[in-house]
Amino acid sequence: MSMDLSGFVHKRTKIKIGSETFTFTELNMADMAEFRAHVKTQRDTANEKRRARLLEDAKKVPNIDPVELLRLTDASITEEEFAMESETLEGVGYLAYLSLRHHNAEVSLRDVLDIITPQLLEEVTDAMFPPLPKEAGVKGKKKVKSKIVKSPKQQQ
Repeated sequence: MSMDLSGFVHKRTKIKIGSETFTFTELNMADMAEFRAHVKTQRDTANEKRRARLLEDAKKVPNIDPVELLRLTDASITEEEFAMESETLEGVGYLAYLSLRHHNAEVSLRDVLDIITPQLLEEVTDAMFPPLPKEAGVKGKKKVKSKIVKSPKQQQ
């Protein structure tokens, strides 16, 4: 038995970027799961290269168990690593792509990375992770933080 979710609508925020207005949608659990899968795929690709290099290096050094070395590269993604990745420019860009595609199916990841500037990061982050109702009056609480310094215009 499945629930009827037809009346459920995620919060949407319109942001004008250049001459166009884009609708960002609050991220849901499916979006976050897709982001985790994306991070895992990136890590698996990097680990394949590390494995090959480790096995080659292990052949040159006596008394090293290659299986033990491989176990180090095969560790799963921790919550801390996941959170750190979501704070990188690439991570925020991918999350913004997941948010935008709900109402802009034709948008590509490259498009999103091209249109979002560092000056828009805070506004975009707020659109993807709106404050909970009890936090509505509290400024500065976000799920994803940008490490970009605000421009003088934004600091006013």
